Amino acid sequence: MKLRKRIRRIPEALLVLFARAVIPCLSRSTILRLSRFLGHGAYLLSPKLREIAAANLDVAFGDSKTAEEKRAINKASFQSFTLVMLDLFWFNRNTLERLAKYLRYDDSFTLYFREPPAILLTAHIGNWEIISVGSGAEGHPMTSIAMPLKNPYADQELNRLREKTGSDIAARKGAIRRVIKALRAGRGTALLVDQNTLPEEGGVFVPFFGLPVPVSKATGALWARAKAKIMVVWCIPDDEGYYCVYSFKPLEVDESSTTEDITSRVTQELEAVIEEHPQFWLWSYKRWRFYREGDDPERYPFYAESYEEYTAYRELVKKHRAALAAVEETREAVANAERTAKRRARGRRR
Repeated sequence: MKLRKRIRRIPEALLVLFARAVIPCLSRSTILRLSRFLGHGAYLLSPKLREIAAANLDVAFGDSKTAEEKRAINKASFQSFTLVMLDLFWFNRNTLERLAKYLRYDDSFTLYFREPPAILLTAHIGNWEIISVGSGAEGHPMTSIAMPLKNPYADQELNRLREKTGSDIAARKGAIRRVIKALRAGRGTALLVDQNTLPEEGGVFVPFFGLPVPVSKATGALWARAKAKIMVVWCIPDDEGYYCVYSFKPLEVDESSTTEDITSRVTQELEAVIEEHPQFWLWSYKRWRFYREGDDPERYPFYAESYEEYTAYRELVKKHRAALAAVEETREAVANAERTAKRRARGRRR
């Protein structure tokens, strides 16, 4: 299995190299047509992801949208994600000129430029990648947190593109200290907060479209340490491929605000954005993956599983691996003892 994964990294790396060389040379209209074509193809060829997205749309909208409307949103979501990936490479050429032409900022967002720093919170909606790139181009580079890819080369290349205008990427593990230091130095940060972060990983369950989901409490922790503004932001394109960055007013927080309260309020603001622009959110992610004891499993998607059973299983796996490691360590110690005994025996015979 490990060999298969290593072999798979080769075509992945070649694909990244190809994209970096070819995509920036294409016209804007070609990029838009390509995103629609490839996104539609991904929608047709990814039945599992399509099924997850359909189940998520049922959770979020129930009977308020028709089956046809949900299918249209589902397909548009694939196309939106494809455009994000293409644009990550496309803006790598003539970066400042292209950003100046195709990226603008709504008045609601310009407060970040006038009064930095801020903790910018967004979701996998529209083009979340371009926010930090554009901010750097405006003279306000930021430190963003990202989960490393499994392919080290692809991860390195994508981060190089993300850091093109001076912003930098902090790996998720151990990033909080680095981000706090950046905020205290007047440098903003951007976080994606629509991913599953379990309580043992620093998360808390809060309502999202009426059902509890695990969300990272990092926002509250950062505010408590750096006292920077908290702004929920999003960036969406129009039909011509021009982006605009928007923001809600800074969240009103004080010393009495708990991390759970801050997390819940941020999640509700992101829910409002997704509800208004559903075609741009990544619906194929297992956002409602866990339900807790006392929650109604029937309200959750087909892929959902018990949080308690999942954590118990993870604990068993952890103990099993520790036991295997202990056995292996014992075997190695026995083998070393036997080798030492043989060397001493040979020495006495001499």
